[in-house]
Amino acid sequence: MFLDHRFLSSDTIKLYTDASSDIGFAAIFGTKWVAGTWHRSFSSSDITLLELHPLVLLTGIFGCYLANHCILFMTDNAGVVEIVNKLSSKNHHIMKLVRMLVLSCLKYNILFRSQHVPGYQNMIADHLSRFQIDEAQRAASWLDVEPSVIPQSLSPSMLLN
Repeated sequence: MFLDHRFLSSDTIKLYTDASSDIGFAAIFGTKWVAGTWHRSFSSSDITLLELHPLVLLTGIFGCYLANHCILFMTDNAGVVEIVNKLSSKNHHIMKLVRMLVLSCLKYNILFRSQHVPGYQNMIADHLSRFQIDEAQRAASWLDVEPSVIPQSLSPSMLLN
């Protein structure tokens, strides 16, 4: 019920996300991972919006495992860092995702912040977001062989429309 006020970083709990603007997205939590492709209609979407989606997906699917913790989300997108830390954006599509992230974290009693990480330190999620599954599993042999299922309610078409 009471939070340990030490923030757990992505490296500590193996929590990574990434989005490729033209291919797809990925989220990793421990050994579990999910990946999906964008529909053609997302090809013109703001990369900040696309990069925020995997964070919402991660907390929606794996939030129960993060319950009652302070989590430091590491992302290679500076815009996402600013939006997550301020919980604000002028873009109404981004705000829809921010509200979903906040509600999911409230549900599981997760206190969160975000910090920038250089892209080269996010290579496993980067491989998965580009569907380079073999490369990701070579770099991270601890990953499950098969991805976790993305519930329909958390699919990009449901979240980003």
